[in-house]
Amino acid sequence: MVHVAEKSPEILRSLAIKRRNAWTALATGGLLAVYAGRTYGLGAPRGVGILFGFLAGLLYANLFEYLLHRYPLHSGSGFLAGRHALHHDSEGTPEEARYVNFAKSPWVVVLLFAANALPVFALEQLLHPGLAPGIIAAFTLYYILYEEIHWRMHLGGWLPGWLQAARRHHLLHHGGFEGRYNVFLPLCDWIFQRHHWKDNAAHH
Repeated sequence: MVHVAEKSPEILRSLAIKRRNAWTALATGGLLAVYAGRTYGLGAPRGVGILFGFLAGLLYANLFEYLLHRYPLHSGSGFLAGRHALHHDSEGTPEEARYVNFAKSPWVVVLLFAANALPVFALEQLLHPGLAPGIIAAFTLYYILYEEIHWRMHLGGWLPGWLQAARRHHLLHHGGFEGRYNVFLPLCDWIFQRHHWKDNAAHH
């Protein structure tokens, strides 16, 4: 594992990309959440939609991460799958920091948020639940945590004790174990794959 303390040019570059992506996510998600609040409201009564929207947004972000990681990144054969293969192949090498970020361009982060805002806004147009601001706020927080924690898992950054199990879970994914597509909150992994893990354990 490459340690942050070494401060190689690749690590410094990756660190700068991570910070830029986080600021881009915060700005884009913030603008979208404000727009959603002004356009669709905060849910009644007394803005309760913020709370329920935030919870729904965490679930949505976790599901989106799972589906993106499981299918386009691991079951596909296009550009995204190729880039993700470089991330796996570079683990533990001096090239690891080059492929650990979600995206190199902040415009990819903007596109990610715009694409995920579309179904949220469509839901508001159809049902008017007032959940959109909370959903987008949660998606923003989830993205920032995802990239920060994933970066630290791979490049030796400090993580609190309660995230060590998540680190082990993710590194099993890199160790060739099937599944484990959620990085730091393996909720969808547990929902969709726990029976498969139990079956494998029973045969060993």
